[in-house]
Amino acid sequence: MFTFDFSQDYFLENEQVMLRPLMIQDVQNLQEFALYEPDIWKYSLVPINDVSDLKGYIEMALAAKQSEKEYPFIVFDKKQQKYAGSTRFYDIQLQNQSLQLGYTWYGKAFQGHRFE
Repeated sequence: MFTFDFSQDYFLENEQVMLRPLMIQDVQNLQEFALYEPDIWKYSLVPINDVSDLKGYIEMALAAKQSEKEYPFIVFDKKQQKYAGSTRFYDIQLQNQSLQLGYTWYGKAFQGHRFE
């Protein structure tokens, strides 16, 4: 049986994509999406209009990780050698051995592509 540990750094990857734990420094890796792709955030519950908003979004995700409610990742496209966006495990219920996958967004250049 697998025991999920919030203090561990989980890397999920295959030949095409890598998910690694999101860090506050990833503001730099994701800022182009905040600055130049406003359509990504059109239906988001957390509006992102600039780098400051993106930093707040990441801080909120990391606070949820700290409180053991969520586990956010940054998504790296290995084929394009670029950061593609973000996703996370949320509604983590260790006692029920369940979680949800969501809060996922990708830059336009990565939308419609299949990561296998």
